[in-house]
Amino acid sequence: MTSLDSTEIQRILQLAADATNTDAQGKAYEELAQYLFELIPGCLVERNGISYFGTEQVDLGVCNGKHQNGLHALPHVILIECKDWSRPVDSATLGYFINILANRSVEAGILIAANGVTGEVREQSHAHALGIGAIARGMKVLVITTQEISRLTCIEELVDLLLRRFLLAHMRGGLGVP
Repeated sequence: MTSLDSTEIQRILQLAADATNTDAQGKAYEELAQYLFELIPGCLVERNGISYFGTEQVDLGVCNGKHQNGLHALPHVILIECKDWSRPVDSATLGYFINILANRSVEAGILIAANGVTGEVREQSHAHALGIGAIARGMKVLVITTQEISRLTCIEELVDLLLRRFLLAHMRGGLGVP
């Protein structure tokens, strides 16, 4: 098992909590995501990709080598959006992320949202409603929260969480949420 450095995770989460603006909070979350995904076997991470026209920004891109102990069921390219908001991520923001995935023909995105997304899973309301449109367009968005990240003890737990969210996204129709 590959242990996670809980001190490092807490340091980065504290950096986000102490940030004086949302941009600094987001950068801390990007640092956390990079730390986590670079530990997953077969994953290569790049940060802060900006489109050629400067109109869209991607927090992190992951090249997934589909290693047996890694994210073998997920696509080769995964984009990650990080939101350390005090409230759940709204449908407009999630829709913008889904649009970025569509513009790049990327099948899977991961939204690291401190407090999840708006709406209810069972009712497919608010941000959850966008999952239906995403899966019809061939995309899945996996949502993980600060609470879930802070409970991780090893990288295998993160891999398991992401594989299960990917499966739930297929089963429920677009969004992989608990």
